Amino acid sequence: NIWFSVEARPCAGRLVQCACRPIQQGMYTSDDHPTILQSIPGIASIQAQVAALETECGYRQDATASGPDPKDRDNADAWVPRSPWMNRLTGVHPFNSEAPLSLLKEHGFLTPPTLHYVRNHGVVPKLSWHTHTIDISGLVHRPMKISMAELVRLPTVTIPVTLQCAGNRRKEQNLIEKGIGFHWGCAAASTSIWTGVPLRALLEYVGMKEKGEGANWINFDGPEGEVPLGDTKYGASHSREACMNPARPCMLAFLQNGQLLHPDHGYPVRLLMPGYIGGRMIKWVTTLSVTEHEGTNHYHIYDNRVFPKHITSKEEATKHQIWTDPAYTINDRNINSAIWSPAHCEKLPLSVETYEVSGYAYNGAGRPVNRVEVTLNGGRTWRPATILRFEQPSEYGMCYCWVHWRADVPTRALRACGEMAVRAWDDSQNCQPERPTWNLMGMMNNPWFRVKVHTVPGEDAIWFEHPTRVEPNLKHAWDLERLHLLPDRRLPSPGWMERQREMVAKAYSPHVLKDEPLDVDEGWERGVHHLAPATTESPRRKFTSHPEQGSEVLTPAVASSGGGGGSSSSSSSVQAKSRL
Repeated sequence: NIWFSVEARPCAGRLVQCACRPIQQGMYTSDDHPTILQSIPGIASIQAQVAALETECGYRQDATASGPDPKDRDNADAWVPRSPWMNRLTGVHPFNSEAPLSLLKEHGFLTPPTLHYVRNHGVVPKLSWHTHTIDISGLVHRPMKISMAELVRLPTVTIPVTLQCAGNRRKEQNLIEKGIGFHWGCAAASTSIWTGVPLRALLEYVGMKEKGEGANWINFDGPEGEVPLGDTKYGASHSREACMNPARPCMLAFLQNGQLLHPDHGYPVRLLMPGYIGGRMIKWVTTLSVTEHEGTNHYHIYDNRVFPKHITSKEEATKHQIWTDPAYTINDRNINSAIWSPAHCEKLPLSVETYEVSGYAYNGAGRPVNRVEVTLNGGRTWRPATILRFEQPSEYGMCYCWVHWRADVPTRALRACGEMAVRAWDDSQNCQPERPTWNLMGMMNNPWFRVKVHTVPGEDAIWFEHPTRVEPNLKHAWDLERLHLLPDRRLPSPGWMERQREMVAKAYSPHVLKDEPLDVDEGWERGVHHLAPATTESPRRKFTSHPEQGSEVLTPAVASSGGGGGSSSSSSSVQAKSRL
């Protein structure tokens, strides 16, 4: 099979497809998939299980991907099958991408591999099922290089799992202040059915030594040359307890939705840690070692951390000696939700009586999402949403997939509000925070997802404004026909956080501890000033002494308004800040 790079070129006012030079194929494209699949013990049962779940969930293949994307024709990934609709977030290469949010919504619970978000640090390795091995060493009784043929003869497990990048919704953080990560929108989450060998089974097979003998950590690395820093291998180190936990089906996965892994997702084998962030699930696993101490791979230490807000640079993190502090390590993801309908700049005629607001929510550690709520008034009241669950809890009560949610809202209520927001709760009654907390890597961003509502000038309609947008241009607007556009065919907004970037930065920007801003008028009263405008008392209360029956009694007196708590300029800035 010879693939060609195909590009669209203008010809007499229309686009025609022109075949370019042949593409040098990777092993994934030349390996015989049907023969490999038939060599996997129990494949018929596995694929029947996958097919049943796909039917139940209404799974649809990605019709937008028929081979390589012409954008890759001049780089080393020219052989990788990809959808041209994926939003590339770091230029053409390396391939870091998320699907248009409306397209992700359209595909429902299960995501096709070519629409699944991708985080690549470099070139996709050209690995073959037939020659790839995993070098297993360290504190094991049977060190070995295990082939794929030998690996798949071990027991397997098949389950749906949602993967999510720790940087999901990072652009919102970068608009407060640019951190050290690139922009992600809110589509860096996807769900597939994964089949693999449980780590428990593999580690028992190679004879992992006992904890008393020092076998405390399992280290996973990809191939050499994948990344530019450290030893050029992307790696992660996981505790023995996490890898051997029977309630968390950690595995070396080799099938995705019943087919061989897509190259962008780790062909031929990857680590899967359900509930963890994607950055801890190593793709193209090449080495596995069991050690006494936690691994020191560069990307395990210097990536995937949430530092305190006052750590504003890598140098600050080094000065405070917190790179290796486990208090800041990300493993399990946090609770989060987003609105995908209405879309950014979607127009809604007021003749429509009711609108179905909808989106997704997910949680980490196997904890289920128990509740999703929508507010139209800044949190004073919350409308319960209907949760659509596609996953049955495991025998241990664990859930590792996202849920979808929807709430029918009268259009007249949407017209009357200035903003709607969503938040999710888990089974411990933990919920998303109201406001963002900036961190240097822009990770785990999970405040209420807010969408603003505007009137369409000259029309009996309203339009909606998301906080951010990552599509490079209108050609990547999957739902273009539903959008409100300006007369010159431009979007009216890049997103409300970008439109109000200066105000967003003033409200949430970080400060190093030595520059800690202090304000005598700061307090609960300021945050609710717009809700009770008659209350002008400053949060700072001074006490004066009044003698009473021979004793001294302290009574509160209103502080001077030097901080501006009662001035009109302060009032407006407080109101703006409280509503961000």
